Amino acid sequence: MRFPIYTFDLTPKRRFKRIANVLRRHWPIANDISLMTAQEILARGLGYRDFHDVSQSSENCSQDAPVPTLPEVRDNVSTSIFQFLKSGNVAGIDDSDIEGLVMLLPLHELLAFRSFRQGQTADIGKTHSHGSKVRSRQKSAGAARGVIHEASDADGIVASDSTPFDESKKILNEHELDAIAEVVHRKAILRDQILCSVLLSGIRQSELLRLRVENLSYTNHKVMLDLPSTRADSNQHRSISTPIDAGLVHRYIERNALSQGDYLFPSSKNASYPMTTFELNKILRSWLLEAQIDPTDVSVNAMRLSVIVRFIRAITESTQATMDNLVGHIPPKKSRYYYSSPNKKPRA
Repeated sequence: MRFPIYTFDLTPKRRFKRIANVLRRHWPIANDISLMTAQEILARGLGYRDFHDVSQSSENCSQDAPVPTLPEVRDNVSTSIFQFLKSGNVAGIDDSDIEGLVMLLPLHELLAFRSFRQGQTADIGKTHSHGSKVRSRQKSAGAARGVIHEASDADGIVASDSTPFDESKKILNEHELDAIAEVVHRKAILRDQILCSVLLSGIRQSELLRLRVENLSYTNHKVMLDLPSTRADSNQHRSISTPIDAGLVHRYIERNALSQGDYLFPSSKNASYPMTTFELNKILRSWLLEAQIDPTDVSVNAMRLSVIVRFIRAITESTQATMDNLVGHIPPKKSRYYYSSPNKKPRA
């Protein structure tokens, strides 16, 4: 059965391209695929001959077209991926790898699922009538909006302030972040311990995957990450401090025979390539499950956003405590009187 694809799904930066991009970024082998190839694989998984067939059919897609269930769509996309890999004689990929990849695809965002299943009646042809509503977020995430927009772009491109916050990204709370760190520490796997510490530093996924041995520097027994800019038009570098013990890193490098020029986290399939996004998210998923955290919508980028929100919350609380101490009022309610009433004079 063909899954109904509408013109709205195909507009720039909308759902179909977004799903194809996720498929491309999490491709489970070292040899990457192009966006066009990802779109062709997705098109066949949704019941079309190719992407051109999707584009043509979308112009006449009926609002009454039957909609397969999400599990059915996932099964079809899995089959399409399997057939593509088989045609290229790719070995070493099992069903669980493909299943994990498909579960990462935001197929539920397609209009047929989001609109008609929810009883919406807006005109499909008007792209501005869908997807523009921003729901309320936690206050800490809202306060961090400008930073989070910057952080949410894996390529390091700062998004516009007018861009709605992507509510599909789950923000982990303090307890959940600590639970992940505890699980990794308990497992005592060198790679995972270093990988987790790097993730909890707030690094971008693209930066993490590009890390090489020479990007590490050591200060007071701690490790600094010297990160080249991910933007093509910038020569700027930045450094991130991590809580990793230098001795731990030295043992990891020696045990894995890494040297200058080697990726810090190489792919398990080909050490000449960095770890793939699929491998990275598979590791993250195993941590989440062991920490008894629902892995739905928790990606590496969601981890970064969570770290940023935690950092901003800590700064906010520290500033509040400093101001309360400066003003000399306890409880803080008294201090807030001054914050909210700058033109009022306190009673003698």
